[in-house]
Amino acid sequence: MAKKDHTEMETVARQLKEAEQKIKILQEITRFVSSLLSVQHVLDAIVGLLAEEFKLDACSIRLLDQDGNLRIMSHTGLSLAFIEQATRKPTVDSYSGDCFLTGKIDIINDADAIDKPISTTRTVCENIRSFALAPIIVEGETIGVLVTSSRKKDYFHERFNDVISIIANEIGIAIRISQLYEEINELNRNLEKKVKERTEELERKTTELIEAERLTAIGKMSQRIAHDCRNSLTVVGGLARRLDDRISQGDPGKEYTRIIVDEVKNLERKVSSIINIDKTSL
Repeated sequence: MAKKDHTEMETVARQLKEAEQKIKILQEITRFVSSLLSVQHVLDAIVGLLAEEFKLDACSIRLLDQDGNLRIMSHTGLSLAFIEQATRKPTVDSYSGDCFLTGKIDIINDADAIDKPISTTRTVCENIRSFALAPIIVEGETIGVLVTSSRKKDYFHERFNDVISIIANEIGIAIRISQLYEEINELNRNLEKKVKERTEELERKTTELIEAERLTAIGKMSQRIAHDCRNSLTVVGGLARRLDDRISQGDPGKEYTRIIVDEVKNLERKVSSIINIDKTSL
């Protein structure tokens, strides 16, 4: 009876420890999402956290790219050669492809028992003996796969199903939130660009308006001056012509009065042209 109680206590203690670990991981993922706005930074932080918490030899997040290939977007513990060969369209020939297509969690605790040709070759090259995969789903759509691996056999117990499922869901949420952050930032950048363009346009139009108003004011002033000048010229011209008419042809002053009359006429023409220009522009 005491042995049974001890076993139950060990089970409760283990479950409590696992629950605490889940909470810690979820809290850390939430912190990453709130502090790291870049999707890549969030993925790298999550991969590093999982590798540390579960003592993994390798961990990777594979996402579907624009060409329809599953691509390793973040990882730890994988060789460059493996990463270069890992990008491919999801098919049932690999466990990651099968997990993506079926949307089901898969745990393999003995690499010698795997039967998928692509996974067999790559697993042997990386010395992986056991691994667990979970689909990353966002708003009902599978967008990638979380792969956790160990070089030890029987490393992942059945309870890990629940853990990896929750974490994969959190990764999906984290990716979506980070994407939304990026979309908001892009919208802000576009808005700032448009505001800048509109501000520059407004400043240009304001400058043009000020210049137009200045020219209008100058035009009105010049018109008033031209009218005043024309009135004075009319008086001067009239008097000059009378004086010219009274002076005989042989008088030496006749030449001067003729010059005055001619110059007054030139000034009257110039003043009239200024008035006509101002009327057209106003």
